[in-house]
Amino acid sequence: MANSEYEYVKREFELDSLLPPSNWIVVRIDGCHFHRFSKIHTFEKPNDERALRLMNACATSMLEKFPDIVFAYGVSDEYSFVFREETEFYQRRESKILSLCVSYFTSVYVMKWKDFFPNKELKEPPYFDGRVVCYPNLKTIRDYLAWRQVDCHINNQYNTCFWSLVKSGKTEKEAQQALKGTFSKDKNELLSQQFQINYDDEPAIFRKGSCVYRDKVETMVKTDRCGNPIKRTRLVITNANVDIIGPEFWENHPYILREEKCRYENVKKFDINHRLPPCNWTVVRIDICKFEQFSLIHSFDKPNDEAALRLMNASASLMMESFPDIVFGYGFSNEYSFVFQDKTELYQRQESLILSSCTSRFTLFYMMKWKDFFPNKDLVEPPHFEAELLCYPKQKILCDYLSSRQAECHTTNQYSTCFWMLVKSGKSENEAREILKGTLSKDKNELLFQQFHLNYNNEPAVFRKGSCTYRQKVEESADAEGRENTTRERWDVIVAHADMGTEFWRKHPYILRKLDLLG
Repeated sequence: MANSEYEYVKREFELDSLLPPSNWIVVRIDGCHFHRFSKIHTFEKPNDERALRLMNACATSMLEKFPDIVFAYGVSDEYSFVFREETEFYQRRESKILSLCVSYFTSVYVMKWKDFFPNKELKEPPYFDGRVVCYPNLKTIRDYLAWRQVDCHINNQYNTCFWSLVKSGKTEKEAQQALKGTFSKDKNELLSQQFQINYDDEPAIFRKGSCVYRDKVETMVKTDRCGNPIKRTRLVITNANVDIIGPEFWENHPYILREEKCRYENVKKFDINHRLPPCNWTVVRIDICKFEQFSLIHSFDKPNDEAALRLMNASASLMMESFPDIVFGYGFSNEYSFVFQDKTELYQRQESLILSSCTSRFTLFYMMKWKDFFPNKDLVEPPHFEAELLCYPKQKILCDYLSSRQAECHTTNQYSTCFWMLVKSGKSENEAREILKGTLSKDKNELLFQQFHLNYNNEPAVFRKGSCTYRQKVEESADAEGRENTTRERWDVIVAHADMGTEFWRKHPYILRKLDLLG
């Protein structure tokens, strides 16, 4: 595909998520629908030792295949593989690491099946899912492994009791009921008293799970002239069923999870820039934080302060002048959504730069314009905004998003209008909430009309519909020397209060067109 007109599909859409550097990577693999799989293949309950040894054999093959795996821990149908802290396996690309591990594990499981079940055919294919998790230091990776071993103990102790009860004649529901609310000591007593089983004598592979790692082993490589053995220490892949919760194992094997020495050149790797997917409409939605408190401190009118709304619109207009790639804005109350054209390359589509720049710029404009709309009010406390970034692959979905915000504007404003009319009429805020509880839109309209002689549909459109900010073509006269007046075009940012239904977009097809408006 190199140098072809279609190469963009790889360059622009194949985005790799890189795992953060200097973190331990864990790939945890789980059998999918293994309850069904074990039933079909008549695995022994509560544990089938052959099935567990098959899992261990697969884990051993994983360590043989991938040298960057330094430790593995497995129980039942799950296995966790720990990659060394500084691994550069597939450049730490998450999708590559995860898919390769799950695929190879599955393949080995099928190939080795006959080694452990020579008299059983595979009646349906086994398959696994997996996840990748990163842990920042040695303590957390050891805590993760301890958590999995604790989980092994809890599940195995329960299952041992459960299947002992079922094999003794109880139904599965009766066994579940008998174990409901029991603690570890209760289960130990049940096994001892009813079945003469000392849980601590159960095989360690069941109670502790399995650890697979490279152990230091002395092996004889040759003999000297006198016939004395010459030994060398080698790393040999080992399977053990040991306690990894306490410190003893790790103190005896410090080389397994050794932390890498920090190198200054690695620092740059932490500066990971998340880029937005190409050819998606990008929306930055900005909200004033703690708006109720902010509006109370600055004595905004209730339910709507028109000056505050016009201040938001003025700030939005300046945003469109500042960022030509913003093609549309929609706002109401304390929020504004800004739509960037789908092919914007602002900041090379780096999420953090787009988000932070927009939030900072909007805050600046809001503060700069404050005195224009509140000449007799000082800013008592600095306004601050939060923002989120959204991506929509299709224009219709983007329009649906904007319609959802306008629907939210209507719902919120209609409720607030009723609420504050009731409060101003003498009701307490709790009484007003109780009156409006469970009411529908038509109920609120009737309440406003009957109690306050107010037709909601006659309220200012800026309150009911919110504000749309966009560029509109304007013609103006221009004097030209030696000829009659001519007209020229320019694009002005305007604010309108309109329904954003199909008719609006039909009348303004240029707003969301895929060409640069100002080109």
